[in-house]
Amino acid sequence: MKVVVLKGGDEAVPLAQCVQSGPSPSRAAGAAALSGDGRHWALLNVSPAVAEQLATDARLLRHHGLPDAAVRTVVLTDAQMDHVTGLLSLRDGPPIHLYATPAVFEELTTSVPVLPMLQHYCGVHWHVIPVAGECRTAVFHVEGQPSLEFTAVATDGPSPRHSMHSAGPVVGETIALAVLDLATGQRFFCASSLASAGAMAVEWMREADCVMVGDEPDSTLSRYSPDAANDAWALLDGVRARRKLLLAHPDGAGPQRQPAPSVMARWGLELASDRMEIEL
Repeated sequence: MKVVVLKGGDEAVPLAQCVQSGPSPSRAAGAAALSGDGRHWALLNVSPAVAEQLATDARLLRHHGLPDAAVRTVVLTDAQMDHVTGLLSLRDGPPIHLYATPAVFEELTTSVPVLPMLQHYCGVHWHVIPVAGECRTAVFHVEGQPSLEFTAVATDGPSPRHSMHSAGPVVGETIALAVLDLATGQRFFCASSLASAGAMAVEWMREADCVMVGDEPDSTLSRYSPDAANDAWALLDGVRARRKLLLAHPDGAGPQRQPAPSVMARWGLELASDRMEIEL
């Protein structure tokens, strides 16, 4: 299994130049691309900057198939604006294969009507991730990734600002993802927030070989104790993963706050950089 971090590019190189360059951080919201064979890819969330990066950044050409217009498979962890509005940038081309829970699908047809708009362009094939109601976990497979087994685990937020559920998050509004490589037994886990991950998601995280987490927005931490940030990172205790990646703004800009270097060192965290590649 290959994982490529996508953060929207930093001074993206035009494809015509085909210039190779080392990774560098970006301020854009983080996403990732997964592949079981190195030729076919699934995007985990997609911002407009990431969609633009796929179309313009020559440094992605070394990942066969990733910059191709045929990359039309997207798995969503929630309906946050930075995770879904890039779908509109994929409107020119074949239909998008979209994997999302019923709650996320509902948001994208009402509060943020991305899907009705796309039906006038490329169209969308919705593949249901059946996390809803009493069902808090679900195993599913993604087309073109026969060697990867995905497990969605319901988490407790944070909900997007435009959420239809003002009383609090519903099951399936946000999920963490655990991905098992059936060929190698290696496991990848990603979650947008540790503070609201929940016990079930943490158990899956502790079995992973590579963990990718978002840093904690102040709006999420305010629901917890004053030491909520430390409590959240403490959930990494007992995680056996050899790589623990943090998707964060490089200098603390934006609504998230990057933990102090001492915290990063204590829990073995490394800052995920744009175009970083992890092979499991």
